[in-house]
Amino acid sequence: MNYIKSTLLLLVVLAFASCKQPQLTGTTISGTINNAANMGAFFDKMGVDSANEVIASGNTDASGNFSFNFPEGVEPGLYRVRLGIQNAEVVLEATDTDVKITGDLENLKKLDYKVTGSQLTENYLSTVSQYLDKTLDTDAVIKITREANPLVGYALGSKLFRFRPEYASLHMQVSKNMNEQYPALPLSADYKGAARDLQNKYLQSQASGNVRVGAPAPEIDLPGLDGKNRKLSDLKGSVVLLGFWASWCGPCRKANPHVVDVYKKYNKKGFDVFSVSLDGLDARTKKRYDTEEKIADALKKTEVKWEEAIKKDNLMWDNHVSDLKKWESQAAALYGVRSIPKTFLIDKEGNIAAINPKSNLEDQVKKFL
Repeated sequence: MNYIKSTLLLLVVLAFASCKQPQLTGTTISGTINNAANMGAFFDKMGVDSANEVIASGNTDASGNFSFNFPEGVEPGLYRVRLGIQNAEVVLEATDTDVKITGDLENLKKLDYKVTGSQLTENYLSTVSQYLDKTLDTDAVIKITREANPLVGYALGSKLFRFRPEYASLHMQVSKNMNEQYPALPLSADYKGAARDLQNKYLQSQASGNVRVGAPAPEIDLPGLDGKNRKLSDLKGSVVLLGFWASWCGPCRKANPHVVDVYKKYNKKGFDVFSVSLDGLDARTKKRYDTEEKIADALKKTEVKWEEAIKKDNLMWDNHVSDLKKWESQAAALYGVRSIPKTFLIDKEGNIAAINPKSNLEDQVKKFL
């Protein structure tokens, strides 16, 4: 009986083992490129803004054959096989184990080559091909870029739309997708920073034309200390002083008492204040900390200093907001703010009535009430 039980148990174990997924055996990138005999071959990991890294090197043989083997596999991302000044790009998932590239050396620059073993690369090359032969127009490719696997979206955005300010919103969306699907991938963090910088450049480029006396005040929608968002547009109907400041800004703190005095005097007559703080941490400062916990702790300390400054300076209005990104604040970029304190007086219709009213703040408020 014990023998039968042991035999049955062994059969169950073997059956279970046979149902298990096979262990990945690493990744091999190989292929044949015509007219590329006896050339140096390199396999590069492609980073944001041309921050590329050579991770393997070798040579093609007399027939243009090459092979790179990675026993532990490769992380998801955008890569290229580089032969001289030509290269073949591939978009890889961690599950891609046997990727083969075939084509002609002179056609690589047109992305005219074949890839098997990598579905993401096939999707990428197909979209680029249809865009180049005008089967797909720009709007269609932008839609695909937004909705595709974010690695494909990143490859398309980098190849076809570059890092140009007019495509900032596209890169912001693809970056968001990438950070949701690949949160631990270093490329996701690098791309997020690049997309944010691009967005700020775009907002600053628009600010000079949009932020002028007589123009509608651009919307600001940011969280306060309680975590609830406050909108500048919610104050429409009042005369509003929009102020950019920070707890660490000496001139800002010296200017606060005068604003408080004007607020006390005219608040009940229709005057309000909307304060945007540039407290927080920018990307450069965050790099000083080696863990997410330390970044969170440092960020919390800046938030505490912001709150303490509000209380100490008796800034009694409710509308205090910040994205806690210091000089990378998108609200500051939107208004073209490059130094603080910076203020904008907004009339009851939501239009900018004056820029940087200081000594004549009270007169300007009375004028527009």
